[in-house]
Amino acid sequence: MLDMPTVTTPHFTISALETPNGVLRVKLSGDVDMSVGDALSDALRTAARTPDVSQVVVDLADTRFLDSHGVAGLVDGYESATSAGRRFTVINGHGLVQQVLDITGLSEVFCAP
Repeated sequence: MLDMPTVTTPHFTISALETPNGVLRVKLSGDVDMSVGDALSDALRTAARTPDVSQVVVDLADTRFLDSHGVAGLVDGYESATSAGRRFTVINGHGLVQQVLDITGLSEVFCAP
């Protein structure tokens, strides 16, 4: 059972939905910056340790901004998931958010084709 609360600040929300097929979708909304970097890392580590989850999918459709703290949180999530034998995918990046992933080379590591 998922034990990951929704995290909300005035400019950011992390929420999660576990599906019956073992996919845990973590949705990020708003600005992913230094004010939420630790919360993102914690949430994605928790997601990676959730029993019966085979894949963690991070949905960036509603993410407007991603800085180095957000990138570090995604890398933490990726490392935690792969260490636990789970797949980790980032989807729906767009605009500046996708540019950050592309420039850092991370879109090749964990973005769905």
